[in-house]
Amino acid sequence: MIIAKNPAATENEFVSLLSDSHDLVSASSKQEPSRFKDLTSSQFEEEVFDKICRASVSTNFNKKIQLIRGHRFPDIVAEHIVEKRFFGVEVKITKDNKWTSTGNSVLESTRVEKVERIYLYFGKLAAPPQFKFRKYEECLYEIAVTHSPRYLIDMNLKEGNTIFDKMGIAYDDLRKSPNPISLIVNHYRKSAQPGEEPWWMGSDESQEGLVRPIVKLWNHLKDEERRTIKNEALARFPEIFGNSRTKYNNLASWLAAKHGVVAPSLRDSFSAGGQVVMTIGGKKYEDLPQVFTHLKENAKEVIDIVRSLTPEDAAFYWKVKGYAKQEDIVELWIKQIVDNSKRILAGDPKFIVHLLGDAFGRKHSPKYLKDQMSGYGLDF
Repeated sequence: MIIAKNPAATENEFVSLLSDSHDLVSASSKQEPSRFKDLTSSQFEEEVFDKICRASVSTNFNKKIQLIRGHRFPDIVAEHIVEKRFFGVEVKITKDNKWTSTGNSVLESTRVEKVERIYLYFGKLAAPPQFKFRKYEECLYEIAVTHSPRYLIDMNLKEGNTIFDKMGIAYDDLRKSPNPISLIVNHYRKSAQPGEEPWWMGSDESQEGLVRPIVKLWNHLKDEERRTIKNEALARFPEIFGNSRTKYNNLASWLAAKHGVVAPSLRDSFSAGGQVVMTIGGKKYEDLPQVFTHLKENAKEVIDIVRSLTPEDAAFYWKVKGYAKQEDIVELWIKQIVDNSKRILAGDPKFIVHLLGDAFGRKHSPKYLKDQMSGYGLDF
C-alpha cells in the first residue's frame, strides 16, 4: 500500500494549532487586560509562544515549538513531528486601535532556512486587546522604506489586494529571487509619474545602493563629486540637451533619490557661463550652450556610464517603448542626444554629431552615428 503525503493537511494542522492558541491568548487577555495593554513586543512574543506550546500538547507539534532569539525571521518556529515540515509565526503588536503595521525587510536575509510557510500573529493591544493571525503574504499590501524596503501590514486586507497581486508575482517567487529589490524598483517605476523616482534605488545592500543619511546641497559638494554626478546625469537624462522648461525635473528627482542631493537651481549648474566656442577636428562651432562643454571634456566617462546602463534603465529614463537590447543602449542614447540637441541648435545637429563622432571614434561608433557623420560630410 502506498500512502501519499498531504501537505495541505499538515498545514491545516498548524492552522488549527494557531486557532487554539488564539483562543488561549484571547481568554488570558480578558482576564488580565491591563497586563496585556502594557506588554512590550518581546513580552508579547513570549506570551504567544507560551500559548502555542500549551495548545500543541497532543498534536504533531508537541515539544517541537521554538522561540527564535535575536533578529531572526520568523519569531517562532514549529516542526511537524511526522512530516518534518517547518512552519513559522511572526509576531507583531500595535498600541493603536488599528490593524496595520510595518513588516519585515523584503530581502528576508535573516529568515530561518527550513521554514516554508509563515503566519503573522498580530496583537492590537489597545483597549480591549484583540488578536488575529493570517498567512503572512496575504496581509502585505505595500512596500515602504526605513533603512531598507519593508512590507506594510494590513490584517484586514481584502483578497487580491496584496503587493504581490499588484506586482503579478507570487510571494515565494519574489523572496527566492536572486535580486528581489530590482523587481520591486521596476514595479514602482512603472507606476511613477513623470519626474518621480523610487528613492531606495539600490538593487542590493552594497555600498553602491546606499543613500546618504543626510541631505546635501549641490553647492556644498566637492568639485570632483559634482563632476562625477554630472557625468551620470548626461548619461541618464539626454533631455538636458533639449529646450523643455521641465528638462531638469527627472534629474532633480534622481539626484535626491540616488545621491541625497538637493539642487535649488540645476539650470545654473549645467548652463551657467553663457555661450561657448568649440573646435572639433579643426572646425569651429560658435554660440553653443555651456552644457556641451561638460560633455566634450568628460565624453569618455559619460560613454562608459552609458554602456553600463541596463535595458530597464533605458525603458525608464528614456521612455523607450518595448524592450531594448543591451547592445542597442549606446545607439539609443546617441539618438536621444541628437534629437534633443536639435532643439537648441536651431534644428541643425551637425555640431553634436561631430562631437559624438569625435568622442567615439570610427572604430567604436554605432552604425547610426557613422551614417550621421557621413551625411554631414564629417570625418572621424
